[in-house]
Amino acid sequence: MSVNEVKIRRAPCAFELRGTGPPTSRTFVLGDEDHTLGNALRHVLINDARVDFCGYCVPHPSEPVVHVRVQCRNNTDGGDSSSSMDPDAPSTLTAIEALKEACQTLSDQCDLVLEKLEEVAPEVVEDRIRMDKLAEEDDREMEEEMEEEEEYFDEEE
Repeated sequence: MSVNEVKIRRAPCAFELRGTGPPTSRTFVLGDEDHTLGNALRHVLINDARVDFCGYCVPHPSEPVVHVRVQCRNNTDGGDSSSSMDPDAPSTLTAIEALKEACQTLSDQCDLVLEKLEEVAPEVVEDRIRMDKLAEEDDREMEEEMEEEEEYFDEEE
């Protein structure tokens, strides 16, 4: 590693759920992510009428994590219009469901943008294929490192 090269450390876990109390309010810790994903998720979540609050933070620049806080409306009074149509439908959206839906929405939006970009700029397709190959190589290297670590710890026991 050269003098000017910075090695970014990996997060200790990829995903962590924090919070107690009603399931409509939780904090999610996303490992190996930063403002890019945090702000995009916040934007999608805050535009959902069923979400009262959503915010995110990166606790420290050297920590490779982003915290996303989600608080959904608590419709325990049965005032939700969807519950009047289907009495078996849940009257509230949990924070986990809200995050899942937001991730799916964000993924769909990214797919659409990439599709439109590839239509007008064919060279993007070549770059995406090259980047996919590099990502696969990185995944293989990471798996090999993890296997080596497991073997090392197994030998110590």
